[in-house]
Amino acid sequence: MDQLARDYENEAHFLFVYTREAHPDKHPEFPAIRSIEQKFDHARIMKERHGTPRIILIDDVDGAVHRTWAGCSNMSWIIDHTGHVHFKANWTSEPDLRPALDSAVKLRELKREGIASQYFTEGVWYTRQHGQPDAFEKELERAPRAER
Repeated sequence: MDQLARDYENEAHFLFVYTREAHPDKHPEFPAIRSIEQKFDHARIMKERHGTPRIILIDDVDGAVHRTWAGCSNMSWIIDHTGHVHFKANWTSEPDLRPALDSAVKLRELKREGIASQYFTEGVWYTRQHGQPDAFEKELERAPRAER
């Protein structure tokens, strides 16, 4: 995601909503969030550690933003220049986001020229799970988009 943010820095704004610790049991140095101060501290550490160019927004302790925007653990949204949803996915996958960003940027250009219409599609992709750790992520890395 950080590379996408760098690649599109002149075309789009990248926001990361810090909602909660995804795996506090695997990372005891980042326990489940109990206070807003702790959440701000964890978000600051994340930004510094990864050097992310993304803007970090902090959800409240109860996760109101997270729940409002569907409550999935790793969602991605592309909101176009008019404030409408251009793309959403309940799992962040760079191979899906890059063409969606290209589409959003191109559509914006064409609309400004007055030569574009848009249409909406919705689809479901799949990945195989084999009961192995990280199988889902590995499948996303190697499965071409058309086969998912």
